[in-house]
Amino acid sequence: MGLLNFFKSFKKHKEQDIELVGHSLENLNIGSVIELDGESWEVKSKGYYDYGDEKEWDYKIQSPTREGYLNKDDEGIYFFVRGDLNKLSINLFDFLNTHDDLPSQILFDGKPYTLKFSGAAYYCVENKRSPVVIWDFEDNEGNILEILQWSDQDFEIFLGRPLQEWEIEDVFSKK
Repeated sequence: MGLLNFFKSFKKHKEQDIELVGHSLENLNIGSVIELDGESWEVKSKGYYDYGDEKEWDYKIQSPTREGYLNKDDEGIYFFVRGDLNKLSINLFDFLNTHDDLPSQILFDGKPYTLKFSGAAYYCVENKRSPVVIWDFEDNEGNILEILQWSDQDFEIFLGRPLQEWEIEDVFSKK
């Protein structure tokens, strides 16, 4: 689906209300549209992970067929999609009930990932702060498996990859 067709599918957008603002993620706001991986994506929410001394920006994005997330921190830009908890080699709830932390290596869909980062943060969006524990694992090709723990029994998994800013073809924003 081309960019103009994407805009037409969202009747609230009018061509005269759209401005090309370049490639920078700092220009993204709710309602902005980007071109990524041959698809048009609209920014649905904007938040950040607050680690105390640094922040990681998080953008929930939606294409006509799927949902994704962009993250930006001091080390780079990352694109994520939601993963299936059932494809992990361990049950997160059971494992953390008997261990203090996740193992240094984990399998997802039979593929090994090695722990690169773990820590706690607050996720901040729309004046709300939610505590979260984060584990980032990486495979030997640089792909990322991110596990988020929101409460004792509430986990999410995301699969991602690093992006170069040039991979985001255009950023359109409402005037």
